[in-house]
Amino acid sequence: MNHIHNILKSIAKVIDLIGISILIYGFLKLLIKYVLIEIKNIKQTAIKKTPSICCELGMYILLALDFLIASDIIHTISELRQEQLIELAVMIALRVSIGHFLGKEINEIQNTTP
Repeated sequence: MNHIHNILKSIAKVIDLIGISILIYGFLKLLIKYVLIEIKNIKQTAIKKTPSICCELGMYILLALDFLIASDIIHTISELRQEQLIELAVMIALRVSIGHFLGKEINEIQNTTP
């Protein structure tokens, strides 16, 4: 049983790293994109491009949240204590709420952007 516990913890750590990597990659990619747009439009504001960048960043955040939720579930399965289950419920509720409202905001931006 301890062997399975260690395997699950290792898998969860890998999934954590993937989720964090997605966040960092998306942030850096879109930061560079934003800076390049600002440099290109130095004499005027590049506000028209900002909603597009926000939507892209939101998609990276949502994808990363999915990985982090999966990791939390695996962590909890490997521990199976009541405190862990409560932590899992709270974390999933927070992450799902963030994902829901972020998804709504992305849809709003996409629907209002020409």
